[in-house]
Amino acid sequence: MGIDHAIGFGAAATPTGLIIGIVCGLIPLGLGLRKGFVRPALLGFAACVFGGAAAGIWGGLLMIVLTTAVVISYAYVDRQDPFTSRASLDQVNFEETRSDFFIRRMAALGRTTRSATHALVRNKAGFLGFLGLLFFFVMTVFGPLFIEYDGESHMERRRPGASSLYQGPSREFPLGLDWAGRDVLSHVVYGGKNLILVSAEAGLLTTIVAVALGSLAGLLGGVVDQLLSALSNFILTVPSFPLLLVLASVITFDNMTYLALLFAGLYWPTLMRAVRAQVFSLRERDYVQAAMALDLGMFHIIFREVLPNMISYIVVNMIFTIRSAMYNLVGLVFLGMVPIQEPDWGVMIYFGRAKGAIFNPQAASMLISPIIAIALFQLFLVLFTRSLEEIFNPRLRQGL
Repeated sequence: MGIDHAIGFGAAATPTGLIIGIVCGLIPLGLGLRKGFVRPALLGFAACVFGGAAAGIWGGLLMIVLTTAVVISYAYVDRQDPFTSRASLDQVNFEETRSDFFIRRMAALGRTTRSATHALVRNKAGFLGFLGLLFFFVMTVFGPLFIEYDGESHMERRRPGASSLYQGPSREFPLGLDWAGRDVLSHVVYGGKNLILVSAEAGLLTTIVAVALGSLAGLLGGVVDQLLSALSNFILTVPSFPLLLVLASVITFDNMTYLALLFAGLYWPTLMRAVRAQVFSLRERDYVQAAMALDLGMFHIIFREVLPNMISYIVVNMIFTIRSAMYNLVGLVFLGMVPIQEPDWGVMIYFGRAKGAIFNPQAASMLISPIIAIALFQLFLVLFTRSLEEIFNPRLRQGL
């Protein structure tokens, strides 16, 4: 087993990751039990085990920070506040050590995590979307532990008198067999990882470019705003998907990251113009004007004054950009404009068309399975935005 699997870059969960998760989970477990908070301690241990098993050391470390912060937030008492500490003013010590500062910041992170969790659960539609995305995550990461990938042709599975290797669902093969006699279920389990990762990468890159350029255009104005607006207007006038087809036909994408970069280069203008309009409105606020007058720097103004007030809008738009990227990637694969690499949901649809599955009733599951998987993933993404809006915008925190 390679080191990439052990530290969290593997395709699926590993026993090494499980051990890492258990070791990481001992920290919030021990802290919670020591403070008398059994439920947060057990939930923190379970979260660390899950994170470590799914993403190795990176998932374990992330869960350590979040779960430990949650446990601390339950037990934390601000000794500098006479109301929460119940101390008299003469007993209050306003000097803060580095340890006190660290614990206070961890408690604040824990309260934020608890508040976000409550907002996630409170909105029924958003929570349903979260559970759906969690299902796909579990299927992609933990599914390979139970289902072996079937990538070889199996001529021996051809039924007597059958004209092809296609087979409908059966007890042995719940989703049937494809054109090469391979188990469709294994391709559904293994085929989502690359498509989801590349779509998420494309959505993230598009959002970063759009937010950076939109913030600069809105804050600087003048020539910078005019140039960026003219460039975005020009790109918006070009049909994006036909241009993507042309570029994909002349460029060989050995690495799908290049395809994500190409997508980001073509789809940033829409969000950029929306961010620019938001920044134009926000820069007239008193706190932004004060930061500019104090010359706190562009980095501080963008990331400390402007972005926190747009984060809800930006995150929701990133989700919709991921949806759009997934549709475009599946379209390119379906048309054969990018390298065909199995397993992949889009490749399943491509071979379904190329191998005549459309005209064979026994092959219906080969086409329908990836289409349903893509449609459900998109639906859960849209539903999840309902909870994201409440998490990042406290004014919307009410149930469905």
